[in-house]
Parts: sequence; structure tokens; C-alpha cells
Amino acid sequence: MRKSLLILILLIAVEVSNAEGVSVSYQVSPQILLPGDYADVTLILKNPSTSDVKVNSIVVSGARAEPSAIYSVGTIPAGGSYTMTFSVKGEEIGRKNVQVEISTENETVTQNIMIVVDDSFPSLTITSPLYMGVVNEVVFYVSSPVELRDVKVEALFDAVPETVYIGDFSGGKEGKIKFIPDSDRLRFRLSFYNGKNYHEVEREVKVRLLIPQNVVLNLTLPYKTLFIGDVIPIQVEITNLRTDTVYDIKISAESPLGSLSGPLSIAKLESGEGRNLNFKFSPSKAGEGEIVFRVECKDEFGNEFSLERKSTIEVLESYAVMLTNLNVAREGLKYSISGDVSNIGRSMVYNAYAVAECEGIRADYFIGNIDPSDFESFEIPVECTGNVKVTVKWSNEIGESFAISETVEVKGKTQVEVEENPLPTYISIAVAVAVLAIVGFIIYRQRK
Repeated sequence: MRKSLLILILLIAVEVSNAEGVSVSYQVSPQILLPGDYADVTLILKNPSTSDVKVNSIVVSGARAEPSAIYSVGTIPAGGSYTMTFSVKGEEIGRKNVQVEISTENETVTQNIMIVVDDSFPSLTITSPLYMGVVNEVVFYVSSPVELRDVKVEALFDAVPETVYIGDFSGGKEGKIKFIPDSDRLRFRLSFYNGKNYHEVEREVKVRLLIPQNVVLNLTLPYKTLFIGDVIPIQVEITNLRTDTVYDIKISAESPLGSLSGPLSIAKLESGEGRNLNFKFSPSKAGEGEIVFRVECKDEFGNEFSLERKSTIEVLESYAVMLTNLNVAREGLKYSISGDVSNIGRSMVYNAYAVAECEGIRADYFIGNIDPSDFESFEIPVECTGNVKVTVKWSNEIGESFAISETVEVKGKTQVEVEENPLPTYISIAVAVAVLAIVGFIIYRQRK
């Protein structure tokens, strides 16, 4: 049909009739009418002869024309021309033959003019499939066999922009809109000028509607069994498999068994774009439970949506730090408690220190950081006897604080111990010997 119209247009454009003493040509604009349109027909009479030609009348029949007749046209001089314009209304769809009778002083010439009326243009098509529930950027194509002016396309549904100005064109021209489809039928209103005729027509387009993919989360947990107070990394991969861009993305995580780092934010993800994120999880109580990751984001129109991904973990009834090898040592009247602090977890222990408490007396020992699968020793002097509470406190990689305690017994003296000093005995013996020596010396002198 479209090819036939174009061929017909070419024939109309070059239509020329020759009469004796006068030649007739014409132009029709617009070349194809919509029902109710008016076409301007320009009739050109030329006198190629060397003598004047008198034209008595020009009469239009076969369609409603304005003017429909002109009388006493006058004389066309040799080599001269005469131009007449009249309007023809296209009322019925199809091809209408309009006859123009040109009466000269010698004969009457009939010129046939074909008027084409068609209601199938302009057409609007969408060839690409659409995805339900997401923002689609749609390219539509408006085509016409004739030139249209001041063309506007209005979407009769929620779209951005609501109206697209295409302008003047012949053949075809593209436009773009963005919207979230919820039906496989779309209605548009096209407004334009065909020649001097203004039109508004509606077109319905049936599209192929597909179910899209969504934003997806992939979780990687290196361990499924954990210690209380330990920290494990969790790698989160987020990928936008939608056909549109998503914005204001917030990724958070929670678990009844402990604390997680975050939340983390991403400004936007283009279609097909992904990011790798790192979370850290610190268990605070034993049991079996879930870690729940939640993604909240918006589409281009500000519509919010969310999704969740879960992973199961088990937390043992054991801390990542152990207090072992507790010993009580005595040196004279002083006591000390020593022991080892072992990190059996998979992450660094920060700022560990030991505290000994007894009878309101407190003593501290700073240990420092402990690498995974390593230990540090401590020794704390105590100034009391009885039960001593030994506590080890530390922080993990996400700043969570933990503590473990054990009680040891420091045994003091049960009675007062008296120790004999041999020094007075030695002095007494020495004094006795000296006295005996003096007495012997005196007796010896007296006998002499």
C-alpha cells in the first residue's frame, strides 16, 4: 500500500497535459489527504506557441472545490503562462478523480487530477520488547508517506516526557520516552499538520511484554561455624540485572546472633553493573540462626523496592578467647597469678588485658593484640588471699567488647609461724668462752 502511494505521488507530481496552443500542469499539496482535509491544487497553463491563446473558462468537477469555476479568464500571450489555485476537499477514503475543463477559443481540454484520501497514516511502531515493572527507555518510530509538520506525540499513560516534539518530517522519525509498562497495549495521541490541515489522531500499539530480572545478591561466607566474639568477613556481590538504572542503594544486614558492620551505600548501578562489598559479622551468643541481608533502592522515577537474601550460621558455646594455665605462685609473703590468653578464633584480638579482683582490691595487666591461633602470657601480683576473680577483656575488629572470667583460690597462712634465730646462742657461747679464758688467766697469775 505504501509503495503504491509513493508511485502515485510521483505520477501526480509530473502530470502534464498538452492541448493545442496551451499546456497544462498541476501540483497537489498535500499529496495525500486524511478524511476532511483540503488539498491546494495549483493549475499552470502555458502558451508555448507564437500566438496568443484566449481562455474562456476553467471549471472543476468531481469533488467539492473552491472556487469551482472561473469565467472570462483572459488571454495568455505567446510564451506566457497563467496560474490558478483552488482547494479540493477529501471526503471519502480512496481515490477521487477531479476533472478540470479548460475552455479556449479553439477547443476544450480536460485535465484529470487524482485526489487520494487515506486514514492509515501516520503510523507509530515500537519494535523492541518491553519489561514489566521496570523503567523502560522506549524508542518509537512515526512514519508517513507525505511531509507532516509540527508533529507531537503524546503518551496516553504515565511516561517521561509525556509529550515528545518531533517537528517536521517526511518518511519517518524517531522519538524516546521512559515509562514502567503494566500492559501490552499502549495508546498514543499524534497531533500534526498535513498541509494546512490540523489533526489529532490516536494510535494503539501492541508490544511484547517480558518479565525482567531484578537486582540480585550473592553471599560468600568463608565459615559456617563460629566462636562467640570472633569476626568473619562476608563478601556480598550486588548486580543490577534489570534493564534500567537503580539509585540510592542501601545494603544492610542483621542477625539475632550478633552484630554486623554497615550499612553500606551505592549511589547508582547501571543496567548490568555490579559491585563487591565486604561486611563483618561478630557473634555475641550461641545458637543456630540466620544472617539477613536487605537491599533497598529506587528506580529512575523514585519508586522504592527492596529484596532480601539469607544465610544460615551456627555459633558454638565457646568464646574466641580462652583463659588457660592459671597458676598461683608465692614468693615470701607475696602472691602472683599467671596464665595464658589464647586466641582460637579467626580474627585479631585487640587491646586484651587481664584483671585480678579480690576483697575490693584490683590489679591489671595489659596484654595487647593477639594474632589468630596465638597466645600471650600474663602475671599479676595480688595482695589478698581467698578467691580471686581473674577476668580477660578484649575488643574485636568491629569494636565489639567481650570478657571471660575464672576464679582461683589463693591460700594464706593458717597460724603464726615463729622462726628461731641461732645468733644469740653463738654470742652466749663466745661470751662464756671469753669469761672462762679470763678466769683461767687470773688463777694462773695467782699461782705464780
